[in-house]
Amino acid sequence: MSMRTADLFQTRLRPGLELRCSDGLHAPHVDVRRARAGLYLVVAMAGEINVVFGGRPLRLAPTCGGSVSALVALKRNDSLERIDGAAGPERKLILWMGPDWLEAGELDVRGGHLDIHTWVSNARLHGLADSILQSSPADTGLARLRMECRAIDLLGQALVGLTADVGRRSRNRMQAARELLDSGAADNWSLGDIALELDLHENTLQRRFREAHGCTVFDYLRRRRLDQARVALLEGANVTEAALSAGYSNPGNFATAFKRQYGVSPSRV
Repeated sequence: MSMRTADLFQTRLRPGLELRCSDGLHAPHVDVRRARAGLYLVVAMAGEINVVFGGRPLRLAPTCGGSVSALVALKRNDSLERIDGAAGPERKLILWMGPDWLEAGELDVRGGHLDIHTWVSNARLHGLADSILQSSPADTGLARLRMECRAIDLLGQALVGLTADVGRRSRNRMQAARELLDSGAADNWSLGDIALELDLHENTLQRRFREAHGCTVFDYLRRRRLDQARVALLEGANVTEAALSAGYSNPGNFATAFKRQYGVSPSRV
């Protein structure tokens, strides 16, 4: 669905992916609203933009003939305040990507809440943004599909310089996940609690942990507890004591899991 005024159109390209474009004159005003969780790509082509996301200011001032871009990550809904000091021309577009859309595309491009990255747009990104701003509203399914292709291409250009940083942050997070599990602090946590601590979606945590460590989060926890129980047995603990140390209230279940892991029953250690 598309809506347009004399200087603005906004289009819901698909659930979780929305485009908002402005090309015209604007009057000075202060506008306060709620910003939805997700990732925002802002491209400023003309006119200065001053906004405040959740108390964090963002100023974009394009140079003559060029444009500047920003990626803003919101892990939760927050405030958005637009502050304009003077009237003048404005050409900009904002692409919003919701958490579910990002998750489906396996995109984890920025880390924390209110994480902001700004840069001078390259020629390809600038050209794509300009072509979108010159387009008519996407009022048909085919038009929306074409616009979606341009929007995704635009996002791809925005992410070119960030892919190496994403890989590094992913490795660091999985190391942090392992250290958290090894510390014992998360022994009684749910997967949601662990994901929240690491600032990740549950599905992303499971997938990346398996890729990094070859098992699921709870398989890793189970193995670590069994390792601790084995050490306890070697130090003289009985089977019941070792079972309790591994989180098993039933020694029989503990014995089954232990033998599956080590190939020998705990009573023979």
